[in-house]
Amino acid sequence: MAGIFNGVWELKRMALRNLARHKVKTIITCLAIMISVAVFIWMDSWLSGMALESRRNIINYEMGAAKLQTTLYFDKKDEMPTYENFAGWETYARILDEEGYNTAPRYTFSGTLYSLTGSAPIVINAVDPDAEARTLAYAGYIEFGRSIKNGEFGIALGAMTAEKLKVGIPTRPTARELEDLIAVAATNQDEEAFIRSCYTEMEVKAQFGETKEYAEGRAVGRMILKRELPRPDIDRLWNIIDATGCNDARISTVIDYKMAPDGIRKDKWDADLWPALTAQEQALVRAAYEFDEPTQAYLLVETDEAKLDAALAAMIRVDFSGAVRHVNQVIDAKIVGMINSPNPFNNYNIAYMPMDILQDEAGMMLEGRITELIIRDKELGVADMNSKKESKAAIRAALDAGLARQGLTLDESLDVFFWMDYVDFGYETSDSTSTQFITFILFFLSLFGISNTMLLATLERTKEIGMMRAMGMTDGQMIFTYMIEAAALGLIGSLLGIMLGCALNYPMVAYGWDFSEMMDQLGGNMGYRVAGNFRGTWKPATVIGSCVVATILSSFMAFFPTRRATKLSIAESLRFE
Repeated sequence: MAGIFNGVWELKRMALRNLARHKVKTIITCLAIMISVAVFIWMDSWLSGMALESRRNIINYEMGAAKLQTTLYFDKKDEMPTYENFAGWETYARILDEEGYNTAPRYTFSGTLYSLTGSAPIVINAVDPDAEARTLAYAGYIEFGRSIKNGEFGIALGAMTAEKLKVGIPTRPTARELEDLIAVAATNQDEEAFIRSCYTEMEVKAQFGETKEYAEGRAVGRMILKRELPRPDIDRLWNIIDATGCNDARISTVIDYKMAPDGIRKDKWDADLWPALTAQEQALVRAAYEFDEPTQAYLLVETDEAKLDAALAAMIRVDFSGAVRHVNQVIDAKIVGMINSPNPFNNYNIAYMPMDILQDEAGMMLEGRITELIIRDKELGVADMNSKKESKAAIRAALDAGLARQGLTLDESLDVFFWMDYVDFGYETSDSTSTQFITFILFFLSLFGISNTMLLATLERTKEIGMMRAMGMTDGQMIFTYMIEAAALGLIGSLLGIMLGCALNYPMVAYGWDFSEMMDQLGGNMGYRVAGNFRGTWKPATVIGSCVVATILSSFMAFFPTRRATKLSIAESLRFE
């Protein structure tokens, strides 16, 4: 046994001596492995950091940790079924507040926003401004103007949509547009000089691959709002422009509400409604309607509110169009602020306005109803996410416990939906999939680089293998020696790669990488909910795993060429070139 141990030790020493004997090959091989490992660590950190920041932004600026909604609304959320709303949310909000959660009621609807200079499709969140400020962080990113207030028909609009509609403060007008603005807004020479002082000419550099935007900038004389402009000057510029009326807006939308139809034509009953219902639902609907022979229609006869609601719910479930009524509505408002948050979702076709002014016929006839109640843990900040208290199960348990103490239960039509329920159904599925795919490609390329390096390094030494065999080494000893040598190369290279990768990754984690200009050129959409500054993240599993995988792979990749060389005769090995 001691002899075998000594023999193995001698083979290990021989393998390590080979590293020093072939210095150039050792250095080149280690450098190749080092670069592969370092690039993988850096890129994996960057992609993972973007995904993490994107998801953090979804929670902090967009939808909170969870939402209380009707189950039917969640099932049809892509259609934004505003008729699936609910009242009595104040009780749930009060109980969740006692359980340590912030909540924010919302009524979300879509429409078209018209300004004096254009129009754009828009999704409007009718909110309680104070509750939104406690629950979500976007209210702290009013770039121009101010936040919305209760009691006013005011709109806080995404900055990019505001730019498109030419409302608020233009950030990159052409020279001609700036002159037109001055002509309309300035009432005296002082205001004219002030407006001019807020802008500077955009620097346009001729370069290979010049973007369309820069080409247009050179042609028309693009101006840009000074980045370092103090807040008092921004507010003064906003007020001057606002006085022109350019921030006046009109919302064209549709109010949807559920109502059992007074009558249903027989052909629609037979073709659209009846076949889609379950046997139990057919009994409910049939009890609410009676067939009228002269009109060839089913007429509503049920007056009991509970039974009528059950029949209506069945018709809604099967998407029977006659159960939802539509009322066109036009709402006059004023844009009072522009949002430019770290989540680009808030900066585009999204607007916020007070919920209290939409309760009656002048608004959306809400009558105290909402489409969702956003929920977040009071103790968490914008850097925190995925705490146990913010899980769907924890929130539901807290809500049920609080209701039980008051002898109440959660309405059976409602449920708590976690933010990941929305991610899985389209909010960020593509982001997660693309990140995983890119990471896999990088991992594969790193493995390929290491494998190729080790294969070449071993094949080049086929003649040396022949000489060692001629001196009496067995095939097993040859394979073992070269695999140990390759493992040592992999270990040294991967350790150097870890040091280089961590050195490259540190500024990415500490400071991030500002992509704001690129984001502007790409229209603000790179598939992630990140507006401009991308940060990396530390992933110990990746760092340690890359070292282990590189070492094992290097050793494994030395097996095949060494084994191939041992299959050659000693004479053939010595003649190998």
